[in-house]
Amino acid sequence: MSTSLLYHTLGTINYRYVKTEYKNGRLLFHIIKKKNKRKCPVCKSREVTCQGGRSYEIQTLPFGFKQVWLCVHLKVLKCKSCGAQRQGDREIALPRKTYTKKLARMVVDLAKYMTLKDIADFLQLKWHLVRDMVRENLQKQEARRSWRDVRFLAIDEIAIRKGHRYMTVVVDLESGLVLDVVNGRDAMCLQPVFTRLKRARARLQAVAVDMSPAYRKAIETYAPGVTIVHDRFHVVQAANAALDQVRREEQRVEQHKGRSVIKGHRFLLLKGREKVENHVDSASKLQQLFELNENLYRAYLLKEDLREFWNQPGKKQAELFLQTWLKEASSLNSAPMNKLARMIARHKDSILSWYDFPISTGPLEGLNNKIKVLKRRAYGFRNHEFFRLLVLFLHQKKFKLNGT
Repeated sequence: MSTSLLYHTLGTINYRYVKTEYKNGRLLFHIIKKKNKRKCPVCKSREVTCQGGRSYEIQTLPFGFKQVWLCVHLKVLKCKSCGAQRQGDREIALPRKTYTKKLARMVVDLAKYMTLKDIADFLQLKWHLVRDMVRENLQKQEARRSWRDVRFLAIDEIAIRKGHRYMTVVVDLESGLVLDVVNGRDAMCLQPVFTRLKRARARLQAVAVDMSPAYRKAIETYAPGVTIVHDRFHVVQAANAALDQVRREEQRVEQHKGRSVIKGHRFLLLKGREKVENHVDSASKLQQLFELNENLYRAYLLKEDLREFWNQPGKKQAELFLQTWLKEASSLNSAPMNKLARMIARHKDSILSWYDFPISTGPLEGLNNKIKVLKRRAYGFRNHEFFRLLVLFLHQKKFKLNGT
């Protein structure tokens, strides 16, 4: 076999082919570093002399269905320039690795289309070896990322396992990239994120979050001056929860009177008015329900009116609209709606900030669904750091992961 063939197929740069062995069903190519390519690992001088050596077996790209290994014969080199006496560089493989860079690159490329288990079976590799190759590649990509251009963030939590175990996901809203995934959902967990943003000299302007006091405290502590934005999704979600609580209370009252007309109408009440009006049956049922219960009707109108807050022509009009809405909600003799009104009054400035920075956690909510799918397909993760890296680059993944 020629040295040129190994060079073009296996990337054995600076090596000379010696011989081939067939060992335990695998091909073993013996190669040795060319004399004129030997250089000192310390000062890179070519003024070196050989002081013995040893050989290493390294797995590389397969030939068909045959495993291929390289038996690399390396010399111990003594440098005449700096006096160092060390073993020469392997070059075709990273230090302390039992596989070549070519094989690692092939695994990373296959990982875009195949599961880690399939790759391990196909290339006859150990599963953890495949995982390590993919993980190291993702770590290198993460190290090359720059946070300097980050201006708008979205922050939200996601449950990762039973027992109220959460992770906080941070997304750059302009690029759509996941910037970080950290354990927990308290204020302290976000400190490394804001520290790195400060170190990168990012000009952060606004952050979209839910109404969690922990996230608010983190932003005010580690990024003072940055605008907090509570978007439409979380505000309307809170209004829906309050309306559902009103429905439950009114249902208990009706059942006490011997009637149960409200039961079974939960999802009908949570639908938007425009969706109900387009469906004759739903509109008729809703009208009958409102004729029987005035409190529920008023709570439903408040919920629907609140949805119009984001359709105002400007911030001043939106502020007047919100003031009127808060008065109407407080006048309703309903504990859930009064509680909702107090919460919105507390976060009034952050809700109005949407008119300064119309950002939302919407992209992050969609990403959370992808993370859940990734977690389900994997049937759990043995390595938290590997899971974190996969989430960071979830937008570019095309593969399923089983048993990761």
